[in-house]
Amino acid sequence: MTNEKGQTVNLNRRLRTSYWLMLLSIYAGAFLYGPAFGSMPVGEWIASCLVVGFFVSLPLLLVVLVALRPTPGGVSWMSFLLLGYLIYGIVLIFSPRGLLGGLLLTGTTLATFIYAVAWLRPLKKAAKARAKSEPSR
Repeated sequence: MTNEKGQTVNLNRRLRTSYWLMLLSIYAGAFLYGPAFGSMPVGEWIASCLVVGFFVSLPLLLVVLVALRPTPGGVSWMSFLLLGYLIYGIVLIFSPRGLLGGLLLTGTTLATFIYAVAWLRPLKKAAKARAKSEPSR
């Protein structure tokens, strides 16, 4: 039982870390695939990249509490949301000037999705065992 709790705490930490890395990669990607560096003054360029990063990460910011304190329902919904970011990252890979930002986003999204699925797996096994042990009506 102690080992199982330690694994859960470790998985919570990994899920949280990959979530924050994903947010960081969104902002890094906004600087990489955003407006061209010489197209405007530096202050405006930084502000526009931060605005682009904010709007891209807005749906992910809605589930920040799930990353801090995971619950089964919240992690399930977060995993569905991550699939949209995965598609966006793949599209970025094939867009002009978006290769590095797309690779960052795709990699961190896949890592976060894998940790979310691994976090949900023991709960799914327990639910199946409970359903199997209960007599059907």
